[in-house]
Amino acid sequence: MTAPTTADAASATTGRVCMFNAPVEVPKAGHVAWAVQVRGDRDHWVWGSFNVKEAWIRGGTWSGVRASFNPVWNRKNHRWENYTRYRCVTTRDGNARNAQVAYQAVRKRGYDLLSNNCLHMSMAVFKGYSSALRRDGRLPSATGKRPNAYFSDTLSGAHWERIHRMP
Repeated sequence: MTAPTTADAASATTGRVCMFNAPVEVPKAGHVAWAVQVRGDRDHWVWGSFNVKEAWIRGGTWSGVRASFNPVWNRKNHRWENYTRYRCVTTRDGNARNAQVAYQAVRKRGYDLLSNNCLHMSMAVFKGYSSALRRDGRLPSATGKRPNAYFSDTLSGAHWERIHRMP
């Protein structure tokens, strides 16, 4: 299991966010979910997802995050499916309560494939969590973007950490 932070000593003064990607979940587009670290707590996270059927949120340890997003082996197609990779970034700030408020606001608007989907929610939560991410011009609006492309290309351009493979 890859450690959730690059510098445990910095966890009290910095924030940490991770985006999880399920590249084959929605054909040609993919699916993403989010996790944010509770600042000041070495191993307390809040995470969730949003799709046509449901929106959910949980809290707990990094092990709990990983267990929620563990991929499953599709015997018929001979491939890992669901969330198969993630990437993270450390922020100068972070407020898990603000992230939860952003989650509730997006959820209340209801799912819409083009204007309020999994990528919109993930980015709203990240930008609610961190003013540094909110002001980062390298993280454009999710509208019109495919989750897979945003995960691979946009986050790379914003200097997020390398992609970690799961399981």
